[in-house]
Amino acid sequence: MLTERERRMALGLWGESKALTLLKRAGFSNVRDMNAESFNHPFGDIYAERDGEPHMIGVKTRNKYQVTGLLNSTYNVRKKGADVRGIAGRHNAQLAWVTIQVIPEIQVIWSYFGTIAQIEDCGERFSIPMSASATTRYVCLTNEENDSAINPEWSNGGYGRSREAGTGSSR
Repeated sequence: MLTERERRMALGLWGESKALTLLKRAGFSNVRDMNAESFNHPFGDIYAERDGEPHMIGVKTRNKYQVTGLLNSTYNVRKKGADVRGIAGRHNAQLAWVTIQVIPEIQVIWSYFGTIAQIEDCGERFSIPMSASATTRYVCLTNEENDSAINPEWSNGGYGRSREAGTGSSR
């Protein structure tokens, strides 16, 4: 049985690796793991280019549902007061993010790409809205993809309490 810290760390590390694959598959170029260059790189886990534009990308991997069974509707992308623009400036890159929603019990994911500017324009400064209506504004990297590498022990138990668990649907 994993501790809460081990569960979150394992899920996050898997998500960063998965994001590299998803970005390459979506046609991003020069995709590289920033944490390999500097362990626990501040904000930017991945550097990648899309249509020639450089991006410093933070990856946020979360259980799709909170412990209560409600949708995990926002993902914190940075801490208040963090100078992430300075980090992006050193790489001459736009700040961006990848989210990965996971239901470990059924080994399914959804993933989206967007920019910090995109969510700031919507008035969301430090978190990424993840409601069904909000995700329609993002670039979908994968939709309801099965992945056998997902460990069911990464669950926080929320899926079992969600309305979807009772319907047999994962959407």
